[in-house]
Amino acid sequence: MDNVNSIDLVSVPSDYGHGANDGAYYPIGLLTIASHLRRTSPGRKINIVDMHHTPDYVPRADVVGISASSTLCYQNVLAVAEQAKSAGAIVVLGGPHATHLSNQILTNQKEIIDFIIRQDGEEPLASLLKAIDDGDSFCSIPNLSWRNRQGEIIHNPIHCETWAYDNYLPFDFSALSAGIKPYWDVTKERVQKDMAAGFVVFTHFGCGYRERMKNRSLRKDMLSMSCSYCSLGGDVVARKAESIVVEVLDLIQSHRVPAGGKVLLKCYGDNVGYHRNMISAIANAIAREQRWSEYDIEWTFYMQSSLLTEKMADMLLSIGTKRLFIGFDSVDDCVQRLNGLGTNLSSHQHAVNVCRDSGLKIHGGFVLGCAGETVFSVEKSIGFAEKAAAAGVLERINAAIMVIMPGAPAYNLLCRKEPWVRELDLLDTEEIRWYWLRHFCPDLKATPTQSRRFLQDAADRLDDLCAGAHASMGFVSNRMLRGSSRRAA
Repeated sequence: MDNVNSIDLVSVPSDYGHGANDGAYYPIGLLTIASHLRRTSPGRKINIVDMHHTPDYVPRADVVGISASSTLCYQNVLAVAEQAKSAGAIVVLGGPHATHLSNQILTNQKEIIDFIIRQDGEEPLASLLKAIDDGDSFCSIPNLSWRNRQGEIIHNPIHCETWAYDNYLPFDFSALSAGIKPYWDVTKERVQKDMAAGFVVFTHFGCGYRERMKNRSLRKDMLSMSCSYCSLGGDVVARKAESIVVEVLDLIQSHRVPAGGKVLLKCYGDNVGYHRNMISAIANAIAREQRWSEYDIEWTFYMQSSLLTEKMADMLLSIGTKRLFIGFDSVDDCVQRLNGLGTNLSSHQHAVNVCRDSGLKIHGGFVLGCAGETVFSVEKSIGFAEKAAAAGVLERINAAIMVIMPGAPAYNLLCRKEPWVRELDLLDTEEIRWYWLRHFCPDLKATPTQSRRFLQDAADRLDDLCAGAHASMGFVSNRMLRGSSRRAA
């Protein structure tokens, strides 16, 4: 290929289960990359293809970059990569799954994957495209994994510069091939019918809990120092409040949201409970900005139950927060401690009470099948969810059955028991889970197969506690099957 004229950046749906917000929020990671490329390479045609809204996508670009954001979508990633390679494209992968398994992917998928960009990809992808155009060496491109002419896999060093979200603003939303309206349509259907606009806005990055725990000593009653299922990483950084307020108002203005319109803001940053100073600063910045009061603006944040106090709730309410996603995961204290979740039944109950008294709605996440799970611990979690739902606090329940994600403590624990897993790039969810249940949930049921069936039934019970949008992560819920049957009919 002489020159790269067209680049497609592709977001693929999960191939097993689904998230509650699938298709509701645009792929912001690809948007930062596309916006940067459009500014630095104005001669190239750069599009973001979200297969939630363009399911019949056929790759035709010179370079196809695919977001391997999770183990749960990787099979679909490979399907798109195979199509793209058959069409003559250069195929580049990025995202957490590709970052953690770069060597395995380049070893096992040498026929269809050409490059992998580990961690952030804006500058590395721009440098890669230029090197392809100029015929230059790839050796100096940070974050790049590739093969030399002898077929040897090379992993270039990760660049040491601090990644800054604000460097890539404002976003070029025209890069979204489907436009932004389909995302708003899904959000209206699943979250709030009377919304005028919805945006993803990061206020912070990284998890303060994970950062706090990483240098502590592992206790005998713990398998992991922080959440065993979590594969996310990155430094803990809070953005400046003024930058956040300016970004939101620029988004509203550029999309011509009418005065008085309801605007939903989704913060995808981890665990806002460690950022009280930032929330306070946002409240002060909003108070100084008259234009903010011209709209009805609502926030949704992620929150660890152990960090939700009455004071924190008041601070969140002061900036317009209406919903919190709280990862309850398990209600059993032994399971929580064993998996390093940093919460307990008391903190969960306190968080529910705080939200009930303050009027905050909860999107509650439950992860069934963490290490040490038993029938008793599962029933405790379901009983807790039933009481919270009856109290009118739970607006949504997101049920998940434990998925072993590369990069997570659970993955490393399983690989010690089953070393062959380290050679895989495609992790079959059910097969890997069978081994996880065998080794780490021996007291759940008599066999891993029986344990899996029990967890499926429990997850479906959780699903049925709340109507409306839900997640079935790592399993196919009865509700999904019923929905598929109705659509087929």
